[in-house]
Amino acid sequence: MPNEKPELPHHNSQPEHDTPPAVIRSLSAPTNATPARFTAGFLLACIISAVVHGVLLTLFLFVTVNTTNANLTTETKLIETLIEDEKPKDANLTNEDEGGLDPDRLLNFDNVRIDKISVPGPAKMDEKIGNSEIADSAPMNVPPPPGLLGSEGQGGGVKSPNNPGLMNPSAFGGGFSKALMAPGSIGGRSGSTREQLVREGGGNTETEAAVAKGLAWLVKHQAPDGHWSLDGFYQHGHCNCNGIGQNNDIAATAFGLLPLLGAGETHKKKEVKDQISYRLNVQRALDFLIRKQARDGNFGGGMYAHGLATIAMCEAYGLTSDPRLKLSAQAAVNYIRAAQSEGGGWRYEPRMGGDTSVVGWQVMALKSGQMAGLEVDDNKNPTLSRATKFLNSVMTADGGGYGYTTNDATETMSAVGLLCRLYLGTGTRNTGIINGVNRLKKSPPGSITSMYYYYYATQVLHHVGGKDWEEWNNKMRPYLLARQDQGKTPGRPHQRGSWGPAGDPHAGAGGRLMITSLSVLTLEVYYRHLPLYRRDMGGKAMVAN
Repeated sequence: MPNEKPELPHHNSQPEHDTPPAVIRSLSAPTNATPARFTAGFLLACIISAVVHGVLLTLFLFVTVNTTNANLTTETKLIETLIEDEKPKDANLTNEDEGGLDPDRLLNFDNVRIDKISVPGPAKMDEKIGNSEIADSAPMNVPPPPGLLGSEGQGGGVKSPNNPGLMNPSAFGGGFSKALMAPGSIGGRSGSTREQLVREGGGNTETEAAVAKGLAWLVKHQAPDGHWSLDGFYQHGHCNCNGIGQNNDIAATAFGLLPLLGAGETHKKKEVKDQISYRLNVQRALDFLIRKQARDGNFGGGMYAHGLATIAMCEAYGLTSDPRLKLSAQAAVNYIRAAQSEGGGWRYEPRMGGDTSVVGWQVMALKSGQMAGLEVDDNKNPTLSRATKFLNSVMTADGGGYGYTTNDATETMSAVGLLCRLYLGTGTRNTGIINGVNRLKKSPPGSITSMYYYYYATQVLHHVGGKDWEEWNNKMRPYLLARQDQGKTPGRPHQRGSWGPAGDPHAGAGGRLMITSLSVLTLEVYYRHLPLYRRDMGGKAMVAN
């Protein structure tokens, strides 16, 4: 209708103007309601914001911030500590008092002495020195091995067990046991014991070097099957060494083997890297002797050779306790006992009278077997006592000289007889031993050319000890060193380390091999057998003046 006014929205009442009014869309709605479009948009914005912030946070975690150029303030604080620049000195545990510790002393056997003289057995105050009717000896702390019979009053040693000369194999069966460390035995051939015995006995680095060169020469002349030869050694050495002896491979093998054993070499010795070992040489030699041994125990070659081979086999068993060697050694000892003559001696064949030279090797073989724990004597067959009977038959009236088959004494047979007496229990204060030592001193080293004589005489003086030994050793040592071949003989450099037989009365029989063997054994005297009559196993002699 023309008179009616247009209806305007109730919330906007403005006057009319000439210009057209702006178009305004009214969004009026109830105040208690939220439009659906607004709600959807808000949620979408929240989701987008969460996603964006999540992405930014994730990127922030993987961003590495470079702080190398940042100016950091470091606080330095000096803390002083105590640091020892030098290794602290070892504490001095030496006791300066008498009888205290000595850092330079080897301690494998030495004991501090309490009394000046310690004599086993009851003292006999009325006993005269030099009583020839009693087997006596110098005072000592260490008793001799079982079987060394002697008086109780003058240090002759302990009485033998119920079976004289029989040692218990299970208790003293070899290795470094009580038996081996007894006086006169073979327990000082290696280690620190050997070093001390060399030093205190009068040896030195020169004697040990000479022994080493001698052993090297011997092994170079050993046959592939283990034996040595007196007359064919140069063939086995593929050389032109001279000095040929007689044919006797059993004796020769013993002569080659004994110096090796004397230096402590055995077939059981453990080989050490960069050290010379003669283990296989000893093994082959022992195998050869066992192959040659008959069922009755005889090695062959005559009683002279058999005695030598028996010594070697007994020593090898004593040093190793090898059961295989025990059978051979005991059989060899049994053969010696069965071969003894009615007069108590031995000669070339079984039960053939006797001569002092062969007797010497048999007695030493029996004593070697005894100290290895073998049976060498019993009440029914007193082998050693009968050997004493033979020695009495060839002894001079003063007891200091011995002959070959009679009492017509010679230097060599006197040396053999005296050593047998010492091992059979006669002491160093016995008038016969004293007279014998004085006799040997009249033929000192260099006065004669018999190496056989020097081998026995040196052992006698070594066991007696004292000034007599010092004087003898001071001549014997340089004599042997000077005579050893240095390989400078034109055309014969292979003889280096050996001893030539020229001029020796036994050169024709034993040749270069035997003379070399006896020379090496003589240089091993310091440790080959422990002293029989000393206060300990490396000390000075205790001989009454």
